[in-house]
Amino acid sequence: MFDLAFLLAPTFATFLIGIVLRKTSILDDYASNVLFKLVHHLTLPALLLSVLPYVIISREVFFLPLISCILVLVTLGAATLTRKALFMPEKTCTVFVIGTMSMNLGFVMPFIQSFYGDDGLARLFVFNLPNELALYSITYVFSYKNGGTAENKTSEKLIKSPPLLALLAALLMNALAFRPVPMATAVLHSIGGLTMPLLLLGLGASFKITKLNPLHLAAGIALRMLLGLLLGLWLASLFHLEGLNRAIVVLSASAPAGFTTLTFNSIEKIDREFAATLAASCIIVATLLIPVLLIIL
Repeated sequence: MFDLAFLLAPTFATFLIGIVLRKTSILDDYASNVLFKLVHHLTLPALLLSVLPYVIISREVFFLPLISCILVLVTLGAATLTRKALFMPEKTCTVFVIGTMSMNLGFVMPFIQSFYGDDGLARLFVFNLPNELALYSITYVFSYKNGGTAENKTSEKLIKSPPLLALLAALLMNALAFRPVPMATAVLHSIGGLTMPLLLLGLGASFKITKLNPLHLAAGIALRMLLGLLLGLWLASLFHLEGLNRAIVVLSASAPAGFTTLTFNSIEKIDREFAATLAASCIIVATLLIPVLLIIL
């Protein structure tokens, strides 16, 4: 237990510092968005290129994207049925579907890096591919449905997404056993090492809870966290996953609601207060759940 606390202390401390910086007005919404943009366009691609080419990827790992795809589709269907049953307003509905369908793996990433190292991160990156594709696809659908003018920009963002391009390049490098020169590797490691601190500071600075319809909020948390956990356990058993692969599936399936994608400029008709509160509430649950899962798994 002490070892786990020692490993996770920097993660919780950095997240709390982000909250304090927001409370003291050192960081605001604009600053947190800048942090997320730095991660998306610079540090995360560098991390992918510094990790994936060097790890051993077994055949079993390639079940992870399939499981991720199943998780996304099932939670998407459950969210669509639930929002109809609860008669949600249109703006809330958009957030509810995208937020519960998407897994905020950025929050899980520091825990996995602390506990499982580069092997865990490599598997998480592979698992995240369908999740990332689904986010852009659903964003495209809602943008088009809501009369947005940026539908083409959304698909263009997918094609030019730095993390996606870096992931594909890193997987190809791994398959070809191609390694960057030592100097390039050192630079990538240095830049990629900023990913976790920037992510946690941004998440902390984005942490915000407002008064909302408690039924809508509870439904969102239950679909993302509880249904995700149960599906993760079932799918890991169905595909006979063990050890690290099983841990990655269960932890990722239990991740908080995604919210950074809800800031896409192509979606204008969304309830941003519900988005922030759903994400923050799920993070509270995740801070209690993830350490327990790390002990059990």
